[in-house]
Amino acid sequence: MPWSQSQRAGLTSFRSRPPWLVVVLSRWPAPGRCKRRLARSIHPVAAATIQSRLLVHVLSLTQPLVREGLAHRRLAVTGAGLKAWRRWLAPLGYSTRGTSLGRQGGGNLGCRMARQVRWGLARHYRGVVLLGSDCLGLETGDLRQALHLLSVGEKPLVLGPARDGGYWLMGQRCFDAGLFSDVPWGGPAVGDLTRKRACASGFQVHTLCSRTDVDRLEDLQPWLAVLNRNGITSELPAAIDLNSTYAVGRCTSAVDPGW
Repeated sequence: MPWSQSQRAGLTSFRSRPPWLVVVLSRWPAPGRCKRRLARSIHPVAAATIQSRLLVHVLSLTQPLVREGLAHRRLAVTGAGLKAWRRWLAPLGYSTRGTSLGRQGGGNLGCRMARQVRWGLARHYRGVVLLGSDCLGLETGDLRQALHLLSVGEKPLVLGPARDGGYWLMGQRCFDAGLFSDVPWGGPAVGDLTRKRACASGFQVHTLCSRTDVDRLEDLQPWLAVLNRNGITSELPAAIDLNSTYAVGRCTSAVDPGW
């Protein structure tokens, strides 16, 4: 996405300030621990492999922001201990300066997201961007745009709407518990409810492009070319027919998280 002169100026103006924090939330990419809705249509090992590639994809998109000093990156994880996650990340080179690793903690999705926002703001980051790890259509330009919009106004809130009614990104400079509590997570009303509550609380809501999260078999179909280009489908340990509602998967081997 081309940047205007004013957008570039906006980025330059806050580069010298405390960095933003981009929090990538992810489950452990192992069979039975992630992508359970997708695993009902394809083999659980294949679903876990897709999850691992999606996570690497999202992490790679945040790397330029870390390298340029625009943001620090935090990987908030669940499903395995931090030692296991560090072993998984080590071959990928993400245990470098500007990156931290932490647990999501307990509770529902709202509790876990709220915890990450409070963690970042308590450490005096200018703002916190929450980012899921299951969106293939995401681009680094989306993240740059989110940071730019967060730098505008007194109380901005940036949302990246998902086509299933949720959102794939949320960015904010101040914490509001009402955005995370009593929300029907996983349902089609999450995005609309969040926007209404944000407006009622005085946020200036900015919306990014709508994207599709990969949660079901039909979500994979538009991204088949992307999957092939990135070598994902060629490495799946199960036969997947994306034109069918049934996938034949007979592989019982586990995913090696440190490929």
